[in-house]
Amino acid sequence: MLTPAAGRGRADRRRPPMLAVIAVFRFLKAVVLVAVALGALRLLDHDTASRAHEWLAALPFVARHPSVERAASKVTGASHARLEIAASVGLAYAVLFAVEGVGLWRQRVWAEYLTIVATTSFIPFEVYELTRRFTAVRLGALVANVVIVVYLVARRWQARHRAHH
Repeated sequence: MLTPAAGRGRADRRRPPMLAVIAVFRFLKAVVLVAVALGALRLLDHDTASRAHEWLAALPFVARHPSVERAASKVTGASHARLEIAASVGLAYAVLFAVEGVGLWRQRVWAEYLTIVATTSFIPFEVYELTRRFTAVRLGALVANVVIVVYLVARRWQARHRAHH
């Protein structure tokens, strides 16, 4: 017999702490991406882009690191088309992460599968980027995403095993 929770695709009544952590992580990524997208849209205004470039150039860590200065110049001097694309992609990923976060928070099985597929699809790109230039942040992102996928696959495997026994 199906319980109301099972009919809605809810895995369990008590939210596992790891599932809550993943959901909050997805929410935070969505918020950051919305902020980045809005920042990219603000840079469409030439005056705003000029002020942002001046502000970034005045920061001590930017002045001391030529690679940071180059990155700041790329961002503030990007074409309208690139900024619009960056904002669109950022908002699209923000929507994906928000949907995942809400679904995981509400313990929906479909959200676990969506997160498995979406997160797994990023792993080859993360490995490629890590081989191009190793950084602790890139390694951390890769490890976090592998842990998330392994955890969610194990949850689905266990749930399927329990359903058959």
